[in-house]
Amino acid sequence: MTSSLPLPEIRTVDDLRSALGRYGFPGDRERFEEELAAAVGASPTDDLEGAAAVVRAYRHRILIRNSPEVMAAIEDA
Repeated sequence: MTSSLPLPEIRTVDDLRSALGRYGFPGDRERFEEELAAAVGASPTDDLEGAAAVVRAYRHRILIRNSPEVMAAIEDA
């Protein structure tokens, strides 16, 4: 269920988009784009913390999805 390939570095939003397509949960890439667009659209121009929170959350999802320990715990639950 988990990937045996090492995860790429995720330093940019484009890196994250690419990683979501390959390493994320099914549908993550599409949901990420929707949530990011909504967060950017709702953000004041001088505060993009909402968009940053979406990026952090989806980066974390990739790490969870590709952790054998976490996925085993989810399967056991």
